[in-house]
Amino acid sequence: MAYSGTTGNTTINVDQLISYAFRDAGKTSEEMTPEYVDAAKQALFYNLQNLSNLGVNLWLLENQLYGAVTAQQQLYLPKTVIDVREANWVYIINSAAAEYLPVSNVDSPAVFSQNLDLVSTATVGANWFGLEYQNAQPVFYVGFNGYAAGGGTTTYNFAYEVSDDGVTWSTVQQFPATTLSDREWAYFNISTTPNHLFYRLRETVATTFSIRQIVFSTSQQVIPLSRLNRDDYWNLPNKQFPSVRSLQYWFDRQIEPSMYLWPVPNNDFQMFQLVVEKQMQDVGSLTDQIYVPDRWINCVQKQLSHSMSLQLPGVDIARIQYLDAQANKAFMQASEEDRDKSPIYFQPNYSYYTR
Repeated sequence: MAYSGTTGNTTINVDQLISYAFRDAGKTSEEMTPEYVDAAKQALFYNLQNLSNLGVNLWLLENQLYGAVTAQQQLYLPKTVIDVREANWVYIINSAAAEYLPVSNVDSPAVFSQNLDLVSTATVGANWFGLEYQNAQPVFYVGFNGYAAGGGTTTYNFAYEVSDDGVTWSTVQQFPATTLSDREWAYFNISTTPNHLFYRLRETVATTFSIRQIVFSTSQQVIPLSRLNRDDYWNLPNKQFPSVRSLQYWFDRQIEPSMYLWPVPNNDFQMFQLVVEKQMQDVGSLTDQIYVPDRWINCVQKQLSHSMSLQLPGVDIARIQYLDAQANKAFMQASEEDRDKSPIYFQPNYSYYTR
């Protein structure tokens, strides 16, 4: 007996979803006018976005890192962030180095000085900054603070590289192009963290660059932040109270969301590790796929079929009701299975109510 021998190679694009929905509604391909195709794309967009109102979509959870500076009470998040599911404060340690590189650049020590008032400029032919540790150490996070004169922005294209002799360098990660305003932080997780003596950030596009600070964090101390509701935050007697670390936050779910930090950071080297729930991707063109796991394709298809049956003329009410039942059934199957399956422990605590 012959089998395909492949797994996960079947793709369903937007056009196939729409064609299937028309057939479910009892319509033929000749009845698929451009107007109805546009209506189907709109209905598909509505259905996909509404999935975020029906529960947490595990494939839309993402680990994101944000840096804050002194007196930054509000941490702005991208408008694609729906919710903050987890939030941690990360203790950043920028360990002292035995030597700062390149030794020919007088700005090399300044870029690791933990002073945002300083600006360092790489030189042509050595468009990188790095350091050498006395003993080999791991690096868990890499951060850099941008410099942009005149209120503009600067784009950095950094490669994170390591070495054991300061001569032969290996690229561990190529960071995505990162555009920063002046004094804005960007942080990145490091996927592999073996111990090395030499570390550097090298600009892969521009021949030279200017930057305020670079951090190679040898710390992995992570402390959870507790979440406040709106009333508790606004009832705080001193919302501008400063501290070396933040303890709590209120997530303001606006069109452009943000986190209000408390206490407010009083230093320039605080980092926040968030697990955020992102907005579903757009539908795109007819040849694009939708950004859902294969296990959700049937649910999305049934929901689209029902939505289109409501808009297309001449669809029998019995067929509409049948498609509605099928959509509800498919959603229940998909949503009940969309879980991480980790064990859950309940530990009741009655100490406050009993003696």
